Amino acid sequence: MRRLLLLIALLFAGPALAQGQAAPAGTYRGQVTSGGVLAPSMLTFQPEKRGGCYHVIDSTAGPYDGQLSDGESLGAGLYRFTWSDKFGVGTVTFAFKDGGAGFSGKWYFADRLAGVWLGKRAEGEDLPCKPIPVASLD
Repeated sequence: MRRLLLLIALLFAGPALAQGQAAPAGTYRGQVTSGGVLAPSMLTFQPEKRGGCYHVIDSTAGPYDGQLSDGESLGAGLYRFTWSDKFGVGTVTFAFKDGGAGFSGKWYFADRLAGVWLGKRAEGEDLPCKPIPVASLD
């Protein structure tokens, strides 16, 4: 009987453990490495879509938008996403702190560390997400 109860508990707990905890929702203001320097950025997490969107003000390339997708919890406040914008596609890992009040992250392009991403919750601000044209993978 104990084995049956344990099996039932694992069947129901398994999907919850695999999905992990949703990333904090809302808009964050901060900086991201863009063109080799830290540039102002805004980022909105939409955990119900396992992603979000961002806006970067690059002093050389001008402002641009991008999106996050394929979000997954790595445990202990760590989350990995796929980023995509007009410059390419890669991965980013965020470490949230203080109950989602802020994060620090590292983003990767072609499996190489490309820069950092830092942010703090922007109370009362909202960056609405819209479809973004992204670089071709061809």
